Amino acid sequence: MKREKTAARPKWTYFIKGMALACALTILLAAFAPSAPAYALSVTPIPETQMYTTSGTPVYAVPDVYSPVVMYLERFVNVRVNGITDNGFFRVDIGGAYYIPGPYIVAKVAPEKTEKQKVLERLDDFTDAYVMLLEQMESYSGTFALIDVTGDGIPEIFDESGKEIYTYYEKRPVMIYYSQYPLTFYYSKKDNKLLGNYTWNDKSIWEVYINDKSLLPWGQIRCVSTDASAYRKNAEAISRSYTNNAETRGDLKRILKEMLEIKD
Repeated sequence: MKREKTAARPKWTYFIKGMALACALTILLAAFAPSAPAYALSVTPIPETQMYTTSGTPVYAVPDVYSPVVMYLERFVNVRVNGITDNGFFRVDIGGAYYIPGPYIVAKVAPEKTEKQKVLERLDDFTDAYVMLLEQMESYSGTFALIDVTGDGIPEIFDESGKEIYTYYEKRPVMIYYSQYPLTFYYSKKDNKLLGNYTWNDKSIWEVYINDKSLLPWGQIRCVSTDASAYRKNAEAISRSYTNNAETRGDLKRILKEMLEIKD
């Protein structure tokens, strides 16, 4: 008896069967394989210490940078540290035990440098900025005043007519006051108050000023009161004791060093 020939199966059917068998074997092996060993972790307890975060500090539930980040903390957040892991994490108490990588924690927050500290470190930049400003002012301000009226230790420049006041910020001179009408300025060092006086409709007007930094980081001189009676007795008129010429500008570094009490 003659057998009937069956049609040959396409080769791709064998490939699919092979893939299915491989997947089945993989699942079977995974089900019976021993679980992966846990990360070998050693935490050395330390007395609870107050430390501070740096910018964008990641917080983890486990001491592993490849694990999900639970949260990010802002700069200078105070955290309580009570342990150190063998892979360089700090264990912290933030309503529970969490972990922060070592480079994101500092023991002390260094206060931001004041503008005066920056000036003292870079006196040449400060001098150059004021020399440039005075050169620009020379055509309309033959004299100028150099006096600190904001209390930050940095002397401001007053133009000759009493319309402009400049200070120094981030390596450049910046205007903190301008008026179309000239004023006579007074300053009480005892009270750290800047006063202004002018005549309006034959009446003497006094104003009290502050340096308002709510809008600009270097501030703006603005009037906060027209009652200067509490400060006038201690205030002296601001005199333009410096001539705005090449000689004075060439000597400005020495003048500023003397005002800032910088010793060679």
